[in-house]
Amino acid sequence: MTTSPLGRTDYADKYTVALPEPMDAPRFCALVLESAPAWLELVLSLRDRVAGPLGFNTQERNYGQPVELEVGRKFGPLVVESVAPELVVCGNTDKHFVFRSMFEVDQVRLRGSFSTEVQFSDRIGRAYFAVVKPFHQRIIPALVSAPFHSKARAESP
Repeated sequence: MTTSPLGRTDYADKYTVALPEPMDAPRFCALVLESAPAWLELVLSLRDRVAGPLGFNTQERNYGQPVELEVGRKFGPLVVESVAPELVVCGNTDKHFVFRSMFEVDQVRLRGSFSTEVQFSDRIGRAYFAVVKPFHQRIIPALVSAPFHSKARAESP
C-alpha cells in the first residue's frame, strides 16, 4: 500500500512502451484508446454480464473509435479527469473501488506509459479485483502496445 492522489493505493502498476516519434500525452492516450484490440469488446461484454448484476459499473462501448479528449468524456471505464501536454488522468469511482489511470510521456527517452492505481472501498471490491487482476495484467500491455507494434513492459509505478 502506497500514498497517491487517491489518498492510498491498494494496487498499482505501470506499463511502458517505446514511442516511434515525439508526442504529447493527449496524443499517446488517443492512440492507445483508438487502437484497442477487437477482442477487448468481447472481454468487456463478458465482464459486464457478470459484474453488472453485482453492482459494478458497466463499460462504455467506444474503444477503437476516434478520441477527442475532454474532461468528463468517457472511454470504456475511463472518465477523463484532466488533460495536459505531459499527463492525461482518467479514472472512475465505483461502489466497491476507485481507480485512476494515467497516460504519461517521456519526451527525452521517447517512452509512453499507462499507470493504474486502485483503492478498494470494501471486501467485494478487493475480491472482484483479485479475479480481474490477471485479465488486467494482460489487457493493459496489449492495449498500450497495439498502436506502436512494440511490446509494452511492466515497470515499477
